[in-house]
Amino acid sequence: MDRSLDPRPARRRRAMVWSGAALLMVCALVLLANGIGRSRVRVEAGRITVGEVSRGLFKEFIPITGTVLPIKSVFLDAVQGGRVEEVLLEDGQTVAAGTPILRLGNQQFQMDAINREAQLLDQQNNLRNTRLNMDQQTNTWRQQLAQLNYDLKQIERTWRFNEGMQGRGLVAEQEIARSREEYELVLERRRLLVANIRNDSLFRRTQEGQIVASLELIQDNLAFLRRTLASMTVVAPIAGTVSGLRAEIGQTIAQGSRIAQVDVLDALKVRARVPEHYVSRVYPGLAATFITAGREYQLKVSKVFPDVSNGEFDVDLFFEGEAPEAVKRGQSLQLRLQLSEAEEAVMMPRGPFFQDTGGQWVYVLDAGGKAAKRSVKLGRQNPDKYEVLEGLQPGDRVVTSRYAAFNDAEELIIQ
Repeated sequence: MDRSLDPRPARRRRAMVWSGAALLMVCALVLLANGIGRSRVRVEAGRITVGEVSRGLFKEFIPITGTVLPIKSVFLDAVQGGRVEEVLLEDGQTVAAGTPILRLGNQQFQMDAINREAQLLDQQNNLRNTRLNMDQQTNTWRQQLAQLNYDLKQIERTWRFNEGMQGRGLVAEQEIARSREEYELVLERRRLLVANIRNDSLFRRTQEGQIVASLELIQDNLAFLRRTLASMTVVAPIAGTVSGLRAEIGQTIAQGSRIAQVDVLDALKVRARVPEHYVSRVYPGLAATFITAGREYQLKVSKVFPDVSNGEFDVDLFFEGEAPEAVKRGQSLQLRLQLSEAEEAVMMPRGPFFQDTGGQWVYVLDAGGKAAKRSVKLGRQNPDKYEVLEGLQPGDRVVTSRYAAFNDAEELIIQ
């Protein structure tokens, strides 16, 4: 016989299951709200560095090292090699332009130069003789033309006279024919002579141009040869101070070797090396600063050298005003090259955290001694500051030391 079952115990069990599930969900929400399950790292305050975000004038600049040089230097190289026969000045001595510094000797070169000079002078004389012969030939042609013109007039007169006498029977027909033929012969000779003179004139005009050009070239070669001979005595090209002179009497100096240099020390400049990835941003007129003896001095880029070597290129900078007395030739200076004008911006201190995050996020401290991750966007930079474009406001305090030890935790608890 069937027996009816009481449904109340089953309903009670289902109600208990749903109640338990609801209680667990509420506990989980409470735990999440209280931060349970969030990755945290406890850090001692003395092991981190904290910087404050601020607003101010941002200057984008890079540190470079420059060397102080004379405002102008002229190098003296040996045009021709030779043996030092006489040293006329000492290193460090002040000279005027054109002052002899040392004298070289090279007998083989000097003999070759003398022979070459004799050959050039001989060629010069031959060309001049050729032009003289051309002048004489032209004069001969003109004299012949003048004589033919005279002869032609005389023969024509005789022919005309004979023709006049023919009607009177005083001159034979044969004599008249002979005088006419003689006139025609001289007239033809004159035509040929005029044609020869015309052709000679055209040829002479061309040849005279070549002779003049050749004479000028020979004259230039002679001047160059004499300058090369004179260069055996090394002279100062400008007024200044001789430096780098190490030659000794009897020393052999090879052709093209550096002998010395003359420096203009009335003013100084700075030559610096700049990393190549700034080559498109560096141009004449950019400002730079350096500090010496507790005072800041200004410079400006005057020249940018386009050649890149070893990942860097050179720039020359001139002092704004007088150079500091403490700055001497050959001294190294630590400069700050400004790449942009000062602009109002939000900034944060530089730090090694950038190596770990690439500037994508930072830890920002709150008033409770905790630091949470926050996404940021950084812009330009200089050796001291990063420009903040998004994610931070003036007054925020940011951890700027290394993040590698925090294992990418979501939150730091500062102890």
